[in-house]
Amino acid sequence: MRLIDWRLGQFGGTWHPLIAKIQLTGTGIGQLRTIETIDGKQIIERLDGIDNSQRLYRYSMISGVPAAEYTGTLDVSPKESGSSVEWRVQYLANGQPTLAVKTVVTELLKTGLASLKSRFGSPK
Repeated sequence: MRLIDWRLGQFGGTWHPLIAKIQLTGTGIGQLRTIETIDGKQIIERLDGIDNSQRLYRYSMISGVPAAEYTGTLDVSPKESGSSVEWRVQYLANGQPTLAVKTVVTELLKTGLASLKSRFGSPK
């Protein structure tokens, strides 16, 4: 399955409800996505790897979240008549208390994953 066939879309997909706009720079590995959040913040991430056959991509945070060594993986797997999405991130707090950074990152992930269920529904 090609990446464009994923219901979530490509690296620049705008399915997350906290995203107002995404701008892509470049193509393929190394591509940057500049995200404008609904509250006016800017996040920049870089595509580090993609595996279309496994329907996953890996990315790194360049700026926008007070975290260092921030890497994420979004993995979509077939499950029964639908799909299962796993979104993993690893990071180190950078200049902020660890709990504050964890709260921001957890909210981003929870909000995004919850929106998928309401947007795409549960398999029947």
